[in-house]
Amino acid sequence: MKSGKEFKVFLKILLETLPIFVGIYLSYQFWQKNYLLFILYLVISVGLILIHKDKGEFLIFTYGIFIGLIVEILGTQKSGYQSFTNPDFAGIPIWLPLAWGYGFVAMKRIGFHLHYLK
Repeated sequence: MKSGKEFKVFLKILLETLPIFVGIYLSYQFWQKNYLLFILYLVISVGLILIHKDKGEFLIFTYGIFIGLIVEILGTQKSGYQSFTNPDFAGIPIWLPLAWGYGFVAMKRIGFHLHYLK
């Protein structure tokens, strides 16, 4: 790495990626408990957005939920390229759109950090 600046950006990206790995772990542990996962994802996502203090991220989160719903519903009901063993909402787990929503927020944050590497 050229300087400490790049290392700091790397650490920030790693920090922003950590909630994604936590979500994967929670999904692995509680995949049969959709409503528990929904509550956990909602509390964690909203908490992380509030801590970051960027109110615009709620709009990004909502947009990601909307896009996730469309993609997952089309994937299960229209094209049939995927299915879930424990669906409870339109053929998908109720927590899945929240994961999409936070994924959009995480990509926005990571994108800002990567921008500083130019």
